[in-house]
Amino acid sequence: MNDLLPNLSSSVFLSLPGFRLYALCVIVLILKMNATGLLTAMTRARLKVALNAEDAARFGAQLTTAEHPDVDRVLRAHRNDLENIPSFFLLGLIAVMVGAPVLGMQIAFIAFTAARVVHTVSYVKAMQPWRSMSFGIGSLANFALMVMIVIRLFA
Repeated sequence: MNDLLPNLSSSVFLSLPGFRLYALCVIVLILKMNATGLLTAMTRARLKVALNAEDAARFGAQLTTAEHPDVDRVLRAHRNDLENIPSFFLLGLIAVMVGAPVLGMQIAFIAFTAARVVHTVSYVKAMQPWRSMSFGIGSLANFALMVMIVIRLFA
């Protein structure tokens, strides 16, 4: 058993309302971030460009000092994920652990996850206003989690 938390088992976490959906959303978001990273490599390969001499030599690509605009767009989408998704990971876990309202958590978890998937697709494909709307929905979902946590902590 775990020395730090000897009285906790995995079934304790699984029994927390909202934890299973939270865990599923975390998995979807991590898979999506990994797919975005893979898309960066695939875009470089399709364009036959590389920033590193060893990559250019290995893959027969043109060595460049700056990213191609198509690669740069995917990288910006990925950076946006890295700026926004970690806060959801923390807020979602805290919301589950403090016992925030289950329906509110479920809505926030699903809204955030769906919004981030739509955000990446719309970012890569340059689809406005979808990119801005999905960013806003994800931000609202995180804000809702913050409000639920604060209410639960001070109620």
